[in-house]
Amino acid sequence: MTEDRVFYQHFSQDDIPFIDKGLEWIKRVEDTYAPFLTPFINPHQEWILHVLTGTYSLNCMSSGQFVQTEYVRVLLYPDYFKPEIADFEIALLTISYPSKFEQLSHAKILGTIINRLGIDRKLFGDILVDEKRAQIFVNRDFIPLFQDGIKKIGRLPVSLEESPLIDRISSEINYKEQEILISSFRLDALLSSALKLSRKQASQLIEKKSVQVNYQPVEKIDYIIAEGDLISVRKFGRLKVIKNNGQTKRDKIKLTIQILLSK
Repeated sequence: MTEDRVFYQHFSQDDIPFIDKGLEWIKRVEDTYAPFLTPFINPHQEWILHVLTGTYSLNCMSSGQFVQTEYVRVLLYPDYFKPEIADFEIALLTISYPSKFEQLSHAKILGTIINRLGIDRKLFGDILVDEKRAQIFVNRDFIPLFQDGIKKIGRLPVSLEESPLIDRISSEINYKEQEILISSFRLDALLSSALKLSRKQASQLIEKKSVQVNYQPVEKIDYIIAEGDLISVRKFGRLKVIKNNGQTKRDKIKLTIQILLSK
């Protein structure tokens, strides 16, 4: 593998640890001439892997080409290998519970997994809910960990059973598109305009570690955002920067954004 890492300049400093990990995975595939399956990674990290594998003339495929989840597993592989859905080792667990008493929410399930059970985010790909059911996409190797460790969510007793992937709850990402005016590309300026907050309120959200950009926590109020950035704000949901539409006569920047409904 070449040691030329000029492409670092095309990424942010926050991306460098993942880039280094991706380069380790690529070297492993080159050395062993065998496929390598990543843990669940976020869409931004998936994009980085596609860039890296393209640079090193290696193949990669996302589990998202077979089943849609927020986080995906990615296969890095040599030319001879032909990926199939089973190679991604993903299982769908359906959470059964007495829904007539209370409905489970995405937030309650996530809180149980992360806080009470202490499971790392790289072990599961998505949480889906509807009026009567809830489901989790997980790393197949850790099915017993989820089943044995999650017996109650909130006050509700639950049980987890594996279901065929085709039985996933159908869900759509709902969003509204709108145009906003901002004074600069600073994160606090964007949040202030998009969320209809004062500049001080927007700054406080950032300083309290309530804001992520492309799945990375950001604590600098003067962080510069760009087209394509996905911004998550705790208790406010998500928004995506779609297009820079130029400046007004008063030097305001016109942006098209998508406001995504909180999951």
